[in-house]
Amino acid sequence: MASATNVLLIIADDLGIDSLAAFNDDPSASLPPTPTVDNIQSNGITFTRFYSYSTCSPTRSAILTGRYAFRTGVYSPENNLLVANEFTLPDALIESGVISNRLAHVGKWHLGNNADSPNTIGGWPRFSGGLRGGVADYYSWSKTVNGVTTNNYSVYATTDNVNDAIDWIGQQGSHSWFLWLAFNAPHSPLQRPPNDLHDYDGITDDGADNSRPHYESMVQAMDTEIARLLGSVDLSETTVIFMGDNGTPRRVLQAPFPRNPNHGKGSPYEGGIRVPLLVYGAAVSNGLENTAYDGLLHSADLYATILELFGVQTEEVVPEELVLDTRSFAAVLRGENYQRSPADIMVDNASGNAPAQSIMDGDYKYIGYTNGTEELYNVTVDLPEAINLLSGTLLPAEQAAYESLTNRLDTYINVPHLYSGYMDGGGKFNVEIGWFDNEGFTLYRTDDLASNAWVSVSGQEFEDNGEAALILRDPVPPVSNAFYRVATP
Repeated sequence: MASATNVLLIIADDLGIDSLAAFNDDPSASLPPTPTVDNIQSNGITFTRFYSYSTCSPTRSAILTGRYAFRTGVYSPENNLLVANEFTLPDALIESGVISNRLAHVGKWHLGNNADSPNTIGGWPRFSGGLRGGVADYYSWSKTVNGVTTNNYSVYATTDNVNDAIDWIGQQGSHSWFLWLAFNAPHSPLQRPPNDLHDYDGITDDGADNSRPHYESMVQAMDTEIARLLGSVDLSETTVIFMGDNGTPRRVLQAPFPRNPNHGKGSPYEGGIRVPLLVYGAAVSNGLENTAYDGLLHSADLYATILELFGVQTEEVVPEELVLDTRSFAAVLRGENYQRSPADIMVDNASGNAPAQSIMDGDYKYIGYTNGTEELYNVTVDLPEAINLLSGTLLPAEQAAYESLTNRLDTYINVPHLYSGYMDGGGKFNVEIGWFDNEGFTLYRTDDLASNAWVSVSGQEFEDNGEAALILRDPVPPVSNAFYRVATP
């Protein structure tokens, strides 16, 4: 497989695997017509166990940084501010030089509400779309273009996103490019799209938040507009990645998942975090059309995968002290054997009344709630997660899975707590952190948070007196202001 000339990432908002024929064969399900997505499936690879977060912002952050939510601090739509010193996918691509600055973000952002945050925090040379979690009205919304916002913008949002995408792609000429296209659809408000984009003639202009027909009409309208977009793209030189950012909202969730308050978007269950992923086009080797890959993948894995599609390895561009969770699955597109390492994936869920962490490996999935509740499922045979295996006596394989998953989860969440930073009487700067299992700490320093120019502290000192706090010390701090971070292996 040669490096892809262009990469087009398409993200649907609030579209779970229950709502596409490409992923749902339940005879009781109601599915919108999606001939474009169906064509992507029949000409590409279907990823059947691709996981995201249960809400939009942490998924987008994971793709953009290649890092889990507990590292970035972006846990939910409410805690959605990406910090400026993350080394984003645009930063990595621009650092590599492979496509210069020919990359753009069109559509939903939701990682900071300042008008220039997609550019200054995300690293995008070009942004056009909406800043927040959704539009108030698909026919009257706030559109931001490179820091300038126009209110009451009247072009149907899904159509406008594709208009901007087509215009920007056309401006790139014969040069290679990367485009991140993030639709708001089919996120609420559930509204009837323009008549030429769908077949749901009997629906009203505005639907209730549990109106499945309105939801499906918006999915079909998005599919229609994706067809228009792909008509302007040379697929012999472009790799298309189509995904959902989180599960279907609970009020329109359907079989194979139960429609109840505990499942769907915002939950740690499969209906909330297992989402569609399809890849086709230039990077998919001949003979892999209409095939499926059943291995575990995480939305964070798109970071390294997209870089590799452009011929870039993460270690070539990412600062060495930055801990990445991303793993490239580009080998799958080449038809090679691939097993993610580590094999498990971890998902934080900060929504709902009882926040939780999930960890999956093979057939089994463990959910640990912050209130102490534990659940274990074999999701291969129990996709709706109806039987908590911990409610009965575990079989040997189940017991082994439980012990392995809980141990791995403990490792993930075993992160230090920052107590304080202060200058001591000897003129040394001290950082106190809560003790935890791994003492392989390194203290880094920078004078500019936005620069990503972190350097390890020369001659750093480490003090462990057997108490609750460890001390990392900079023996010669600068006279000017400085910022510190603690990294672990």
